[in-house]
Amino acid sequence: SRIRFSGRNVMSLCLAFISIGMIITAREWTLRAALFPMVIGSCALLLSIVELLMSLFETGGSEKQQDAMDYKLAENSDAALTKRRTAMAFGWIIGFFLLIVLFGLNIGIVLFVFFYIKIGGKEKWPVAIAVTAGSWLLFWCLFVWLLNTPMPEGLILRALK
Repeated sequence: SRIRFSGRNVMSLCLAFISIGMIITAREWTLRAALFPMVIGSCALLLSIVELLMSLFETGGSEKQQDAMDYKLAENSDAALTKRRTAMAFGWIIGFFLLIVLFGLNIGIVLFVFFYIKIGGKEKWPVAIAVTAGSWLLFWCLFVWLLNTPMPEGLILRALK
């Protein structure tokens, strides 16, 4: 088969080099500090190498296959609707950031999950409360109890002290 070189290959190579850099840099850190970048860097390196090999050795006629696999954001949708949905997504992201800054990660995550489920998802109260409690429990057990990760307080909690 014929090797094809494209922008996808350059992107895969860049991601592979960044991942290698993450792994090499994290090797000098303590285990606790290095765990996240090592795991993410290793996964990203593996996936970027697989993507590079797949794109280098793809066979002809893959353009139609690629079209079928690619997600078309707004092919047949109204431009105003697309802009509104995009603005809503950015609004939720900015809201999440503000909740974390104001209340800290522990409370910010709980509030965001609840508001997103209740307002964004229009779910009933029992579902919103159950999902919020479950996500908080998972977050707390993983990061606070198991990994003993310090969570900074938000601006409001600091001001109340």
